[in-house]
Amino acid sequence: MRYVRVALLILLFFFAMLFFVQNHELLSKTVKLHLEIFGNEYTSTDIPYYLIVLVGFLLGGFISLIYLLAEKVRMNSEVRKCKSKIADLEKEITSLRNMPLEDESLGTQSTAQEGQESR
Repeated sequence: MRYVRVALLILLFFFAMLFFVQNHELLSKTVKLHLEIFGNEYTSTDIPYYLIVLVGFLLGGFISLIYLLAEKVRMNSEVRKCKSKIADLEKEITSLRNMPLEDESLGTQSTAQEGQESR
């Protein structure tokens, strides 16, 4: 599985580099970003397109990483809870296995009843 991941990362890197090389002229153009919020206006300096693409890619990767880590933590807590439940159930099974099959008082009553029936 590790080799498959490495191969996929190499392919991703190859296609990213191919994309940037083939679109170098377009990605080198600059853009100014404007944001107007609550009457305040913010304008950025000239930013090349490739920087916006790279930042978007990295931001998406980090958001995915945070989501996957949160999911892993949730799953680990669920596994711990299930393991403790299994341990409790195994203790219960062990205690039930160690109990006698017949209650002594029931055994004497059934013997007494068998004796009366035979008379």
